[in-house]
Amino acid sequence: MINRVMIYALSSLVLVHLSKEKIKVKKLVLSVLLITGLAASNVDAGNLKVGVVSVERILTEAPQVDAVNTSMLERFGPQRDTLQSMEKEITKMQENYKRNELVMTEDKLNALKKDIITKIQGLKQKEASLQQEVATVRNQELAVLQQQVRGIIDDIAKKGKYSLILSEGVAFADDKLDITSKVLDKMKSAFKKK
Repeated sequence: MINRVMIYALSSLVLVHLSKEKIKVKKLVLSVLLITGLAASNVDAGNLKVGVVSVERILTEAPQVDAVNTSMLERFGPQRDTLQSMEKEITKMQENYKRNELVMTEDKLNALKKDIITKIQGLKQKEASLQQEVATVRNQELAVLQQQVRGIIDDIAKKGKYSLILSEGVAFADDKLDITSKVLDKMKSAFKKK
């Protein structure tokens, strides 16, 4: 159960983060397209160099993402193991309750039932706490990664003399405009230097 919770928490955080980013990006893209459209009448179209980058692809292929995931598993693995042990203990207690329900005294049954409920509540609290801590650390790590991606995109834009680099949210973009591979190459080389 905790493995599924941990995996779900990690994947849903990424998806929620990506969804929020997509909404921001779509608004930004619409604004940029409007500004670009207005400015196009004043600017020679031959001087406009546009690139497109897939943040989703970067977040699946960049080695930094794997490093973050590995680091998170190492950091939160012991807590996950503790929760799994608690889960097993509760399961054994519940089995004991069912197995001995007819032979135990009512006082012992009530005490065991109360103990099971207390342990379940403790498990739920610890799971919630772990999920919150995982979410906080994950968001911090994603912010660092996002800053690194932005820096690399800025560097590529300046060196390549791009006027505009768009992220997803574009109805159509020719493959020649896609600079995602350049961004990934720079991220991989930056990762190797660490």
